[in-house]
Amino acid sequence: MRSSLLATTALTPTPAAAAPVVGFILGAVGATGAAVALGISSGVVAGSLFGATFWGAFAVRTVLSIGLAALASSLGPKPSMPPPSARMVNFAQPISYAEWAFGRTRKGGPIGFTGFHNLRRYYVPILAAHEIQGVVEHWLDERAVTLNGEPSQNLSNIETAPIAGYGRINTLTGAPSQTVDAGLDAAFTEITAAHDFKGLSGAVIWAKRPSASAFTDIYPLNRQWAYAPVIDGNNQIYDPRDDSRKFTNNAALVLAYWLTEVLGRDVDWSDVAVEANASDQLVTNGEGGTQAKWMINGSISDEQEFEDQRAQMAAACDAFVYERADGKVGFKVGRWIEPTVTLTDDDFYALEITEGNWGAGAPNEVAVTYTEPENAWRETPGGTWIEDAAARPIRDEPQLFMVTSHNQAARMAKRIARTKRAQYKLRGTLGLIGYELLEQRFVRVVHAEMGIDAYFEVGTLAKDGGVFTLSANSVTPEDFDFDAAIEEPTRPVYTSVTSNDDIAEITGLGALAVEGGGLDFTLDAADESYTQQIRIRVDGETDWQVFTVPDGQETLRITGLIDGATYHVQARNRTAALRVGDWKPDAPYEATVVANSNAPAALDAFTATLSGSDADLLFTAPNDANYSATRIYRAIDSADFANAVLIRTEYGISNSGDSYTDPAPGVGTFYYWAVPINASGVPGPMSGPETVTII
Repeated sequence: MRSSLLATTALTPTPAAAAPVVGFILGAVGATGAAVALGISSGVVAGSLFGATFWGAFAVRTVLSIGLAALASSLGPKPSMPPPSARMVNFAQPISYAEWAFGRTRKGGPIGFTGFHNLRRYYVPILAAHEIQGVVEHWLDERAVTLNGEPSQNLSNIETAPIAGYGRINTLTGAPSQTVDAGLDAAFTEITAAHDFKGLSGAVIWAKRPSASAFTDIYPLNRQWAYAPVIDGNNQIYDPRDDSRKFTNNAALVLAYWLTEVLGRDVDWSDVAVEANASDQLVTNGEGGTQAKWMINGSISDEQEFEDQRAQMAAACDAFVYERADGKVGFKVGRWIEPTVTLTDDDFYALEITEGNWGAGAPNEVAVTYTEPENAWRETPGGTWIEDAAARPIRDEPQLFMVTSHNQAARMAKRIARTKRAQYKLRGTLGLIGYELLEQRFVRVVHAEMGIDAYFEVGTLAKDGGVFTLSANSVTPEDFDFDAAIEEPTRPVYTSVTSNDDIAEITGLGALAVEGGGLDFTLDAADESYTQQIRIRVDGETDWQVFTVPDGQETLRITGLIDGATYHVQARNRTAALRVGDWKPDAPYEATVVANSNAPAALDAFTATLSGSDADLLFTAPNDANYSATRIYRAIDSADFANAVLIRTEYGISNSGDSYTDPAPGVGTFYYWAVPINASGVPGPMSGPETVTII
């Protein structure tokens, strides 16, 4: 048996487009002279440069095709492939990379403009460097919000509490007809019709400055909202089946767009149509519903390594990507295709086959980390595919961020597990028969010396001078079958949790008048994380005065109040972040200020006499420094004080006579009472009743 160790290299492509190749075989094997003699020198040149058009700069060794076995190694965590959650931000930097959004995805993007005007922060997050179909859900700081149809650019169109009224979102789809945003144009004189952001999708947003107490409720991150909506992305993806450009998440059409529009390569559109139909094939998922077999939903950025883009795009749909003999790039989405090429002992210059489906570190559990819409479109480990339950668990969590279907992630988990734990792993070198492997995903290997007759899936096929190098893993047609009812692991369940971040209501509010014209306010003890506030106003007024209770105290004394006045009182809790609760009670508590609580002594004398049709009331104030005035009450035909009404407050001085004439009270018997009070209205002993009868 001949064996050798072979290295692999995947090169980053240049953006140049491929030219057609006529004399590919002759050029590839170095028969330049013969080709020139045949008059096909242009084809010879193209054949000599075969492979470099897709996989990279010119090199002696060129990768001609690549499959899942090779791509799987690029699916681990990498700094150059940020997870979806890292994209749900808006950032400002001098130079931003172009981003593409495919299918339905959630993402943020760089700030294309920001400015402050009329107490509002204006900013323009750019979501993609192309036209999109539109926004499906608006998200501000991890809150899904709804918009109304408010036409005025000066008014908010956000109707979701608590941020309703504090901002506005105008979406930009990047369409050719896109014009400058009216609100942005009106706010800044520097903005002109040229600032239309045509060809760029995103949004024009303004965020209004709120009161200090409401700031953290409106802006929980203490800055303007991060805008990361759910969007239906690129709507210019070509579909050869109906010769149209459209929005779609069909994996084959998205992959073809990436190859042609992003990388500048050429494809055979009739082949793409075949793969698009294969991607649209309906499969049954674990919930019993049906869905398209292969979809791509996600985004890529120009800052990402080419290998990372290729791995994410191709592995999302189990694609096998290859260079065709005519210089075009071809691919096949995941499915079993009966091989047409058989390799035998005589075809290999060197061959190394490793047998044993465990290997060093080969995983027996695979849980694909995918993007789950029900988890706010964040990276989420899917259900675990267990390849060997008896073995010591070795877990692999490949990242497929452009997959948003648990069923699709589960199918890829099975494929990756089977690939990494293949029964045979083959590495070998081939001669000219390597040309027969071009475009072939599967090959049969019949090796009599080793006693092997098995199917293999090409991992990589590379050309090194006149020799082809092949790496492949054994595979069976059953590896591509998937019965969701039996094989799809349990999908993670995400239930919404109702958080209660409300500020607790104040309880136990009370007040006690204190000497000198003050009130002592009391409250029930509250959590130490709160600070209490009390507000007061005089009955009949509208303006409130707000006071803060010192930390650690449950009482507050407010002095200098109006003696005898009745005050309305409410209280609330406030957090250290200035979030506040509601003022309580709803019907304000009432408290009366009493500067002097000492009641005066009884009147020294009190009489009532008839004077014509009037009643003369005579009384003598007590010799008491607390005396201030006398309240006079009257009732008609009733000696019950409960039926009396106050008719006069007669102010005077202590130890002196005083009087009041009740003019013409009417006809009947009138009962009069007199009550001395101090300056704060505190009553002393009552005198009376005295009667006067008027006929």
